[in-house]
Amino acid sequence: MLLPCPLPLCIFKEFNCSGGNFFFIKFIFFGGVVEKFLYLTEVEWADTWVNGGGIPILLASSYLSEKREGIFTPDENLIHKSSFPIPELRQFGIHIEGVQGLNMSNNSFNGRKMPELRNASYYHEDGLILSFCDVFSVEIARKMGKKVCVKIFNIENLGKVIDKQVGSKGIMRNCKYTYDHQRNHFLKSKEDEWQREYRLFWKKEDSVRVEIPTGTAELVTILE
Repeated sequence: MLLPCPLPLCIFKEFNCSGGNFFFIKFIFFGGVVEKFLYLTEVEWADTWVNGGGIPILLASSYLSEKREGIFTPDENLIHKSSFPIPELRQFGIHIEGVQGLNMSNNSFNGRKMPELRNASYYHEDGLILSFCDVFSVEIARKMGKKVCVKIFNIENLGKVIDKQVGSKGIMRNCKYTYDHQRNHFLKSKEDEWQREYRLFWKKEDSVRVEIPTGTAELVTILE
């Protein structure tokens, strides 16, 4: 099914000044549809997204692993906000985990000045996540270890449908990627950038099962 591209509404305003007249043009888009791609492990799972049915939504910690491989990462569900990598404080004899709002200043250890920290955080926070992709790519699918791809017609509508069933408004946006140590649910390692991830997140402590409406997606391809 092809969806029409939304046309912009143009607003023209004329201004007078000593140098003459000039125009300000503002474009407003209505009815924009955000399509995303979803890669699935089993071929039969695509049927639920196309024809409707129940799916599980897992916690972020379900994708936590000791090494970075496919969709699994060692820093999933980690919140790390700090000017200095908090695990590296061990060199100063300090081991800190599960901390928020940490402040440190004017400290030294064995004659070495310690880094100053202001409102730093280092803790794990779980929540429900659904991960999609901005693009269709056979290479990405294979790297994830997936067998099938479907296209979600309208990710915003899907988010609203799930919000009602989860009982809270989720956050949906593209993940960003960084070379440094900072992490949150939408800020990941540069090593994960190949995933081109668009994520939906709900701050919940238990996995849930939700109903996906008929016509949410269409089958793109089966990779065998």
